[in-house]
Amino acid sequence: MATQKQLIEQLIIEIENMKTKMPNGELKVIQKSLKDIESSQSAIKDDVRVIQKRLFNPDNGLIVQTNKNTEFRDSHDKSMPRYNNIIDDFKSVLTWKKGVERGLWLIYSAVIGIIIKLLFWS
Repeated sequence: MATQKQLIEQLIIEIENMKTKMPNGELKVIQKSLKDIESSQSAIKDDVRVIQKRLFNPDNGLIVQTNKNTEFRDSHDKSMPRYNNIIDDFKSVLTWKKGVERGLWLIYSAVIGIIIKLLFWS
């Protein structure tokens, strides 16, 4: 293993070799690729800023919407027993209505039968 000092000295030697031995065209290609990398990094930073604004916007950001959704679900869960009671009451009213309708049909048929008997068998 080489020490840090030895590694730095080797790195300096390699950089000096690159400066003297590389043709000028290759250096321009390397510089151009480094500029492309820097510009893509700035584009990535801009994209991250946009995403941060969408996430952390205090008016309509994703986190705010998630919190509102959670509050709605909690309030809905708290009120569900009341709604279940209302639904049960409605079902019992429907059952009562069905019984009343049957009773009224019996009364109507009896009244019609009595009227027919009075008209034809008197």
